[in-house]
Amino acid sequence: MKKIISLYGLAAAGKTTQANLLCKKYGFQQFGMGETLRAEIASGSELGAEIKKSVDQGVLIPDELMVQVLKKIGPSIKETGIVFDGFPRIVPQAEMLDKIVKENDLEVDLFILLNISFAEAQKRINKRAAETGRSDDQDPEVVNNRLEVFRRESEPLISYYKERGKFIEIDGEKTIEEVFSEIEKQLIR
Repeated sequence: MKKIISLYGLAAAGKTTQANLLCKKYGFQQFGMGETLRAEIASGSELGAEIKKSVDQGVLIPDELMVQVLKKIGPSIKETGIVFDGFPRIVPQAEMLDKIVKENDLEVDLFILLNISFAEAQKRINKRAAETGRSDDQDPEVVNNRLEVFRRESEPLISYYKERGKFIEIDGEKTIEEVFSEIEKQLIR
């Protein structure tokens, strides 16, 4: 099964968990935007330093930096398919992604919103911060800004994928197994 899937949702909605499960079961490549950005920051590169400025402020990464990050996608996605974990986040990024996958004669098959409430997101972020010590989960002001940016940016992006018949919404507050089962149902539709 070669699919191009984007998992979308609030911070801590379960995107990475579900992406890991999909990749393990179906052999997809995984492109975790958050992980990729954190790795780039940790590398100490010039690109990482620029990305860190945006992350520290809780704002979206500028498109020109995002293009550089997306260049990590290779033609091997034709063989394996790919799950984008937390990408795209805004319409220009969706257009950017469409362009990149079209260069490989592919298209995004599914854009899946793992829908959780803001209260549930906050609860999960607090738990993750305590368990992992992730710096972008520690500062309540940065977390609140991330949630507000999501609220503001999600509506146009959802409309973009609805217009293309690619949008699926799944209740992300169900158990991990229930969410995965719902995603699997969508893979074969």
